Amino acid sequence: MNEKLSKLSKRLSLVLRHHPEKIGIRLDEYGRIEINKLIDKFNAHYGQKIDRLQIKQIIKESPRQRYVIEGNYIRALYGHSIPVLPLQAPETPPEVLYHGTSPAAAKMIQSEGLNKMEREFVHLTDNPEIAKKIGRRHDARPVIFRINALKAVNDGYSFYSTKSGIWLVKALPACYLTKESFQE
Repeated sequence: MNEKLSKLSKRLSLVLRHHPEKIGIRLDEYGRIEINKLIDKFNAHYGQKIDRLQIKQIIKESPRQRYVIEGNYIRALYGHSIPVLPLQAPETPPEVLYHGTSPAAAKMIQSEGLNKMEREFVHLTDNPEIAKKIGRRHDARPVIFRINALKAVNDGYSFYSTKSGIWLVKALPACYLTKESFQE
């Protein structure tokens, strides 16, 4: 993604996941807003031109697949620090999911399990390479946890799919986690 689109994507992330009030919009309970309203308020606030075509390009080129356009609405798929409801019912995840983090956070996770912290959900992935990449945002030598997701589902935990390889769960006790090691 080019530098201009990357900057626009970061601003979209701020507005759709964390601070919609910054540009004077209000998301519905699922985190959606009419795309034309978003574009108008975004352009007025930032004094920068964004349009539907650029948003579609951001969605297409982003490896993180953070946003989705549904009819006349747009929403962030995950990563919210504001309260949002999942649009879909819980789903059965793959048997194994992964979570990448820093060694410092891993110590707490091993004793307390996975907690959503300042987000609405814990983010997991079905791809260990993506977990490594996410973990590297926090530390050059991340810790990867393997999650026994199917056992967690059987024990009553609900998982939500973003349809982009990212799975969401409110929290998980440490008994479902195994610390993985990997070689570079």
